[in-house]
Order: sequence, then structure tokens, then C-alpha cells
Amino acid sequence: MKTQDTYSPRDFMRARRPELFPDSTGVPSSGVDRGQFEYYLESLTQRKEELRFVHFCRRLAEKELCPNLLPQTGPTGGGDSRVDSETYPVADAIAERWYEGSPRRASSERWAFAFSAKKRWREKIESDVAKIANTGRGYTLVYFITSQSVRDKARAATEDALSKRYGVTVKVLDRTWLVETVVNHDRWELVFQTLDVSRPADQPGTVAGPRDVARKNELAELDRLIDDDQRYQDGAYQLIEDCVQTALLARSLGRSRAEVDGRFDRAERLSLERGKRQLFHILYQRAWTTFWWYEDCPEFERLYSRMEALAFESGGVWGAGELVT
Repeated sequence: MKTQDTYSPRDFMRARRPELFPDSTGVPSSGVDRGQFEYYLESLTQRKEELRFVHFCRRLAEKELCPNLLPQTGPTGGGDSRVDSETYPVADAIAERWYEGSPRRASSERWAFAFSAKKRWREKIESDVAKIANTGRGYTLVYFITSQSVRDKARAATEDALSKRYGVTVKVLDRTWLVETVVNHDRWELVFQTLDVSRPADQPGTVAGPRDVARKNELAELDRLIDDDQRYQDGAYQLIEDCVQTALLARSLGRSRAEVDGRFDRAERLSLERGKRQLFHILYQRAWTTFWWYEDCPEFERLYSRMEALAFESGGVWGAGELVT
């Protein structure tokens, strides 16, 4: 979002502080545009790639909805368990360190997933939800992910009818959701790994910048440390600081906003649960990122209002100084 047609905060910041932005050159695009990917999903059944689609859906759901998904172990079409995938319980100490999906709910509730590339999606969802509900396992949420395009009115009516009939929340995610998620959240690498889509070759002159190489290594190491549930036993402050640093590294690497926001969400969540000592610092870095990197003025104003309230609450001079900055 640009504040004016002739002014870009991002371009201004990049000119002033180039070291905070990616320094790799000649980085290629995904090689697949939105229209091509949408057609690929539409024609899945013609190529008999239903199994690939199921694998893709599960991997995408792990990134967008919940990391704790079990793969299908039985035959195709739901397997012996009547679901294509489901969540498994995860300890709070592990779930609180996730930055993707909905950590608290996904780690404690039982969710079921059904994936389908069939043209008659309505018949398939009614059959799948009936089977899932009849297992009696206490699922609280059922996700039905389809490669078909579903109108909003039909989706809402189907979700409401099935939720009321079986007493479990039903959500339909269609082709539009798949395409928007891949494009907007930069999930192309997952597409290349799971579907029969060729990975583009690097363009001539593609060079990974030295700062980017160092950032990637540091980010990978911090992610490894944060995932270690034995670390930070008495160091909540350092855990939160490391989480903030991963958000800043992802930002400087040019990662998707969904990833950067998810990493900031994690740091904020941990701070709120541990006395809010670092909350002002997290909001400051997030507001800075929101304005100078994403040019999102409404979100910036929302974050500033939260910072202002914290600054007045604490009465500290440092908070007032950062508000002015």
C-alpha cells in the first residue's frame, strides 16, 4: 500500500539502508504464473495425479493451518482411518514455538482433513464428512480441500448445512484458496516438491549475496535452537529475542509477509504469556517493518496505538523516545 503515488517508503528505506534488504542478484521468478497453476489444478484428474494432489494438500496444510498432521497410512480415498490426514496432540512447550498455523488450537484439538480432486465436490464432501463424523473420535473441525472452484454462496451454504447436521465445524477450501495461498505466501517451492511442475532454471547471472548466505545460515540455526524443547529452560527472555531475530532475518531475506508476520506473531504470543517485558520492543520492530517494508499504513497505525498505550502505561522515557522515532 503506497502512501502517495510518488513516494514509496520501501524504496526510500532501501536507498538509505540497503544492508537491511536482500543482496542476491538475478533471482528468478517461480517460472509459473497464477493462470498456469490454476489450470494445472483444474486438469489434475485428466493426468491421474490425485495422489500427488493429496500429498500437496497435506504439505500446504502443514504450512498454513497446523504443522502436526499425520500422513495417510491406509489405502487411497480416506484410508482405514476415514480421513486423509488428522492432527495429533502436541505438548504446549513445543506448540508455543510454532510460527505457522494456529498453534494453541491445533495442538490440543482433534482436526480431520479430506482432500479431493473430484469434479462433483459437493457429493464428495457430504460423503467424507459423514464418514468422519461417524468415527466418533470427537473431531472439532473438518477441513475439506478441493481442487475445484467453489462459489462463495455454495461454500457457505455447504459449510453451514454440514456443520449443523453433524455437530462439527466444517470448512471448505477450494482452488481459489490454493492458488492465492501459493502465490501470496510464496509457497512455490512446495509446489515443485510435491506436484509434477518443473522447477525453473536459474537465470544467467544469478548470484547469492554474501549477506543473504549469512542470514540463511543464521536463520536455520536459530530455527533449530528454538525447536529444541530442552533449550531456554530458564531463559524465556532469550527465547523471545531469538524469535524476534528470526522475523528480522526473514524480512531481510525477502521472505513472504505471511512468514514474517507469523514469526512476529510467535514472539508477541510468547511475550504476552511471560509478563510482556519485551512486548513494546516487538511492536516497535513490527510497526517499523509494516511501514517501511510493506507500506501498510492502517496496520502501522493500529500497531502504533498499541505501542502508545504501553508507553503511557509504563511511563518510561525510552518508550516515549521510540514512539517519536
